[in-house]
Amino acid sequence: MDWVKQLNEAINYIEENLAGEISYDTISKIAQCSVYNFQRMFSYIADKPLSEYIRSRRLTLAAFDLLNSTEKIIDIALKYGYESQDAFSRAFKNFHGVLPSIVRNETVQLKSCPKLSFQITIKGENHMNYQIEQWPAFKVMGISHKLKTAAAFEVIPQIWESAWKEGIMKRLIENFPDYRPAGFLGIAAGGQWGDSEEMNYIIAVTSHVDIPECEHIPALAGMQEFSYPAATWAIFEANGELPNAIQKVYKQFYTEWLPNSGYELADLPVIECYMQENRQEVWIAVIKK
Repeated sequence: MDWVKQLNEAINYIEENLAGEISYDTISKIAQCSVYNFQRMFSYIADKPLSEYIRSRRLTLAAFDLLNSTEKIIDIALKYGYESQDAFSRAFKNFHGVLPSIVRNETVQLKSCPKLSFQITIKGENHMNYQIEQWPAFKVMGISHKLKTAAAFEVIPQIWESAWKEGIMKRLIENFPDYRPAGFLGIAAGGQWGDSEEMNYIIAVTSHVDIPECEHIPALAGMQEFSYPAATWAIFEANGELPNAIQKVYKQFYTEWLPNSGYELADLPVIECYMQENRQEVWIAVIKK
């Protein structure tokens, strides 16, 4: 399926269910990627989190309902997923700047968030340095953290901070085997449809690559080993200051590279490689269409 078509079908599903329950499992099925990757992709393309977009669309429609119907405010609140009128009123005021009760009694200025529509963009403003590699199976060793998918963007930076404070990074440095994927690895695993509420985030280093000359480094005490199959990887250079360098690569990948590449996403985690002197790589598994 065409990547841009998948994104627009996911947006259509959200639009059709704004007055009801929106299933992140269904979104990920439509987009054919994990919930976490869809959320990340969406935030880079739309410049806002998926949850904020859904909330803004619902509050936009709620304002229309207040203006054009006689429904009770509590019924409108429940319709758009708020458990109480107070919660709805607070969210409505944060978005529109006025309470919903005022909308029906006074002429006020309201905000509108339009429905998004994705299309291929060919800008050519900034080039991307990348290579396509058929990489053999490999193993990594590290620490895995289970977290709520919806909270991933807030929690992951805290995981890195704790890993430094607790000496995990020091232990990895001291036993660094210097295999590719290189450097410290940030791996978002799981969060696929059917199991989208939770995911694992792994901080690791590569401990073995399935080639004859590579020695297997056993996992250190208290760490786990994770295996990944041979696959085709698009490997992007993301050098520069963090987090902007990584974010720039993701935005260009989803908006420009992937729609025009002839590839689609493979069902494997995205791997971020953090090396020295502001050098980074992003490994994204792909399949030729």
